[in-house]
Amino acid sequence: MHDIDRDPIRPLIEGGISERQLRAWAAWQGDKDIERRAYFARRGVFPISGGGEVALRKIQAALEVTRGTDLAATRKVYAKGQMTKEANWQVPEEDRGTFISQYRSSLGIVTAAFPLSGGCTYEDQPWWNQLWLKGGVSGVLSATSVYTYTFVPTPATDDLKSATFEWGDDTQAFQMNYGMIDTFDITGALDSFWHFDAGVIGTDMGSTTFTGALSDRTCEDINTYLTRLALGAAGAVPSSYMTGRFISFKLSGKNNLARKWFADGVAPTIGGIGRGKREFELEVTMEGNAATITERGVWEAGTNRVARITATGTNIPASSPTTPKSADIVVPGKWRAFAVGERDTNTIVTGTLMPEYDATLAYDLSFAVANGLVSLP
Repeated sequence: MHDIDRDPIRPLIEGGISERQLRAWAAWQGDKDIERRAYFARRGVFPISGGGEVALRKIQAALEVTRGTDLAATRKVYAKGQMTKEANWQVPEEDRGTFISQYRSSLGIVTAAFPLSGGCTYEDQPWWNQLWLKGGVSGVLSATSVYTYTFVPTPATDDLKSATFEWGDDTQAFQMNYGMIDTFDITGALDSFWHFDAGVIGTDMGSTTFTGALSDRTCEDINTYLTRLALGAAGAVPSSYMTGRFISFKLSGKNNLARKWFADGVAPTIGGIGRGKREFELEVTMEGNAATITERGVWEAGTNRVARITATGTNIPASSPTTPKSADIVVPGKWRAFAVGERDTNTIVTGTLMPEYDATLAYDLSFAVANGLVSLP
């Protein structure tokens, strides 16, 4: 291959650069020397309109009033993911006296999904919780400017929200309505903020155009090093947070959603989403000191416990008395496992708490987030 760095007198364009592209580049550069034009063109640097730029991908969404009914996006979604669609083509098996395996096909059912991941923030976590834990939650005002969004999953009513998602880049936008969260995991590791992974399912992945004029929001990450753990007896929310012991956690939730299709002469996409019994699990990793060994005895005895994970952020403007942003997770249940491991020079223990309905607290999980937002866009 010719190297223009070594032989600038011979400005050959190699590597798939077309004459049309080179002419466009030359016109843009004006009377600058052709050698430099060729140099940059060969390296793919020229002002020719492209498309499909990964850097220009974005996600937008709106909570639906009626499940499956499209809505224009009302917010930018700060996450990363790729919308997917699978079309199940049906091919009849026939004896035609040839070696050809397929003569015709027809469309079967269509499935769509939108796995997402990102960082948990005090401002956006309540929006995700509407899809994951309980819909229709409003902030309760206190301390002049503090709004607390408390999510206690409803025992016998399917009140989860659905959303219309928009995703794409500078070339094409796609839309998926009836978007519902099937799985949601939050991981808190010491070297990072709280991180979430969401498994979203929906109706279809169809072409659309992005809703315009959506503003950016100011968000604050929920940092793990500003997170504390308290353990206590059943029937009460513990408030004695441990020190020099708590290392990390993972909260996992599964709504056990099931897509439903119907032969109703309309479309191969889903006609509804059913729900099974929800499942939660909390893993906490602690240093194996004497107090942790005592907690291991609680596991062996099968005694019910309540775990509380609380994170605090910066102070909410104009709050009186001064109140910080917070995220507070309370999980009553029973230790299912207590695995021993190690971290550098120390023994560690990872306890797995299986949530269990607490009759006194009247829930199997509570997740409260305090911020300064009157409402969620």
